[in-house]
Amino acid sequence: MFQRIKNYLTISTALLLISVAGCKKGTFDINDVNPNTPSKVDPQFLLSSALTASAYSSFNASGFTEFANLYMGYWAFSGDYGGYGTTATYNINNGSYTSNWDYVYSTILVNYQYIINNSRKDPKQAYFFGAAQIMEAFHYQRLVDMYNNIPYTDALNGGVVNYPKYTDAATVYAGIIKQVDSGIAAIKGAPADAVSIPESYDVMFGGDMDQWTKFGNTVKLRILLNLTSKDEATVKSELSGLTTSDFLEAGEDAAVNPGYSNSNTAQQNPLYGAVGFSPSGAQTGNHQFYRANAFAVAFYKAHADPRLNRFYDTTADGTVQGRVFGSQNGAEHNTVISAIGKGVLQSASQNAYILPAFESLFMQCEAVQRGYITGTSADALYKSAVEESFRLLKTGATDAASKTAADTYLAQSDASVNWTSASNKLTLTLTQEWAALNMYDPVTSWNNWKRLGIPANLPVSIYPGTTAPHIPIRLFYPQSEYTANTANVNAQGSVDVINGKIFWMP
Repeated sequence: MFQRIKNYLTISTALLLISVAGCKKGTFDINDVNPNTPSKVDPQFLLSSALTASAYSSFNASGFTEFANLYMGYWAFSGDYGGYGTTATYNINNGSYTSNWDYVYSTILVNYQYIINNSRKDPKQAYFFGAAQIMEAFHYQRLVDMYNNIPYTDALNGGVVNYPKYTDAATVYAGIIKQVDSGIAAIKGAPADAVSIPESYDVMFGGDMDQWTKFGNTVKLRILLNLTSKDEATVKSELSGLTTSDFLEAGEDAAVNPGYSNSNTAQQNPLYGAVGFSPSGAQTGNHQFYRANAFAVAFYKAHADPRLNRFYDTTADGTVQGRVFGSQNGAEHNTVISAIGKGVLQSASQNAYILPAFESLFMQCEAVQRGYITGTSADALYKSAVEESFRLLKTGATDAASKTAADTYLAQSDASVNWTSASNKLTLTLTQEWAALNMYDPVTSWNNWKRLGIPANLPVSIYPGTTAPHIPIRLFYPQSEYTANTANVNAQGSVDVINGKIFWMP
């Protein structure tokens, strides 16, 4: 019952957000004109709406990323609720987490494709074309990483192609790499009289096209790092000539904020509204339902990591306590297991991070170690990545204090923290990236585990009846596809979420 209620609320909230049109910063209003109904919409209005929807899908727990937070050792279920055996035993089905497909295809990708179609032939609209190309690639990558083969070449052509065939996942990856390149080229090659994206309508970068270019390169880097075990020649070729200065750097978060506020539920930051608090300050159902996972808690404690008290709240006795995923211990009530912390849930008006700077820096650190890019040294990138994670969580009272806390943490003679002490720098980098991605981007954390097996000791659910040897690899195609695109989804054959692979996996 609890899961059904949560799914209903997710759908209801999604429908509200579809109606967000000109949601420029400071004017976020669900009563603005719906961009999906007019025959012609100004790109600036549609871009702000699409970016807000992207943030909703990327940084909203309920129906989107909650499974990854659970599987990657960040969250556990509350001991005060039941009815979650399907997820806890990994017996998910084609009704599980369908928002990742249905909402992304029907709302987000449709809007970006509209911008692309209506700006493609007009050089003056180059900035809008470029931004939409990059964002479309961003979402197609997430779809491949969750489902493998997906509609791509035939997708988004309703009225012309109503039953889109599935495109091989490797072909999709090749296509979205070209899309990112196309978007960056459009931005860099925009004519002098190109229409600027108004600062108030670019709810991610405020009209800063240099940041859009860096973001595009960072999205491309994330795509390519997934190919390290499958096609390293392409990775090296596509990154040739790029340096660390071409990617998002310290302080350069890809963060959406259309004017989030505590005025009402629909205007709250998506994560805060989903697993935080209502406008009145009451705990949401999901805030009570999702608790700290013992695996992550143990890691932060073992390495004297002050982020522990920012990711998770303390319990009544002043300590942070986690729960093993799948535990059925009846004594593990919410009074003794920690809730999601104030570092993640700072306020209803906080940013929604599409791709935080720390994630970019960790990826650059990996790429430098592998010899794919040049520029800043790997150890400096690693240090900066951890500092950025501490900054985002406000681990110190100020940014300077957060940096000091990070440097103190890094100075420990601990091979799982200290660069010099670590014998395997790549394992160190990916382990600390996992530690930082907690609730910020659990899908990328999931992908890193799928391609590199880090963390190596990621636990399997202990829920009674669990037989899987490891966490799921992918999701099932949603029921909507079996209903409306039957022949093409059936052509993909049976889906094995435990042993099946995403094409780029070793």
